[in-house]
Amino acid sequence: MNGTPFSGADEASTGACVTEAQVAQFQEEGYCVLPAIVPESLMELLGEECEQAIGNVHSEMDTKGVDVLGGSRRGLQYTPGGCRNAQPRLREFLFGDLMQGICGQLIGPESYLVWDQFSVKMGTKGTHEGGARFENDGSPQSLGYFSWHQDSGYVPMDHAPYLSCWVALDDVTAENGPLRVIPFSELGVRTRVTHTPDPVNGDLVGYFGSLPGVAIEVPRGSVICFSSTLFHSSSTNDTSCPRRAYLAQYSSTTSAASGNVLWRDAERVPSCPDAPAEEGSA
Repeated sequence: MNGTPFSGADEASTGACVTEAQVAQFQEEGYCVLPAIVPESLMELLGEECEQAIGNVHSEMDTKGVDVLGGSRRGLQYTPGGCRNAQPRLREFLFGDLMQGICGQLIGPESYLVWDQFSVKMGTKGTHEGGARFENDGSPQSLGYFSWHQDSGYVPMDHAPYLSCWVALDDVTAENGPLRVIPFSELGVRTRVTHTPDPVNGDLVGYFGSLPGVAIEVPRGSVICFSSTLFHSSSTNDTSCPRRAYLAQYSSTTSAASGNVLWRDAERVPSCPDAPAEEGSA
């Protein structure tokens, strides 16, 4: 597998969405931050769709008579994925000008949406006695934090690194579960590694060292762009307010390294004028 984040993007690319310095950081360290870049109209849309996604989770929980559904726990945490299928309004953001521009500058002229997911941590501070709390019943289950992992660690086949775009729907602080990353230069790992299940939290873990990483605190409307081979994690939300995020992931190809189809539900992103031209093209 290619050891660089993406071979299709031009390191010197500039444009309306991502600056030359941000592109350089992405290529060198595996991530870059686009502060408060999402227009307010789209932020309102994402907020409304986040509430709808949570409502959909509650409906499924009620039907099944459970309070834990995958990575979601009633009143505490919600991780609904593939939301664009049931919530078509999300396509306005996922395939709009902003994401076209980001993909064009960080991936190249050919990109495909492969996954979308909300990540909501409701906050545990002030939880009253008898209220919802994170508790472990002895089986692996989500407990409000995410261990060190690469997004690529969840993909069973060898593949080219893809792009994760983490959109902050609320201000992200050190206390409410910020995304924490380990830059490529600190760990020296740029390729997918084998992950193992966390016996307590249930998620996959690929790094067991002592590096603390960098906590990324950003204002609402910011987008954190990172390679699927970048190690990242997040802690619990220790405030009384929700910390909501929306994850959109894009790949330059729908195939695994073997040539087999990897992303069967992938959807092509319209080309953006700011995308760097392919080598040899006009």
